[in-house]
Amino acid sequence: MKFQFYILTIISVFLTSYISAQTNAIKKNESTNSILKVEMSLSAFGVESDSFPSIDVFIDFEKDSTNCVKTFYNPAYKGSTYTLTKSEMESIIELLKNSDLEKLKKSYTTNITDQPSSKTVIQTNKAKYTINDYGLKGEYPLQELYKIIYKY
Repeated sequence: MKFQFYILTIISVFLTSYISAQTNAIKKNESTNSILKVEMSLSAFGVESDSFPSIDVFIDFEKDSTNCVKTFYNPAYKGSTYTLTKSEMESIIELLKNSDLEKLKKSYTTNITDQPSSKTVIQTNKAKYTINDYGLKGEYPLQELYKIIYKY
């Protein structure tokens, strides 16, 4: 009888610990802000250089895909498309995960005229962040994103 009680106690403690660990893992996953998609649009409208491109970027982390389309206002310059490497995508996801997206302003601007602008939309499992940046002077992590995505 003592032996059966001892075995039941061990099984009960094991099951309680296992269920508690599983519940904590589920709660942790629910509280993690997962980056799902990033869309960026670099606009050259008004820029004084014909050789400055407009670039539209679509990144879908769920589908592990990217599409970047580069165009020019001046038809003498040929547009192109490109994709981001696995390494670049990993850098972007780490950059965004380590950033406080809540603290980013919705708009950045400069007093200098004829500057490029960027619109960035970051979709997470909890929220959608839209940031407009006239002059490409936005704070961290925007500068690092521009270097990776727009390749400048």
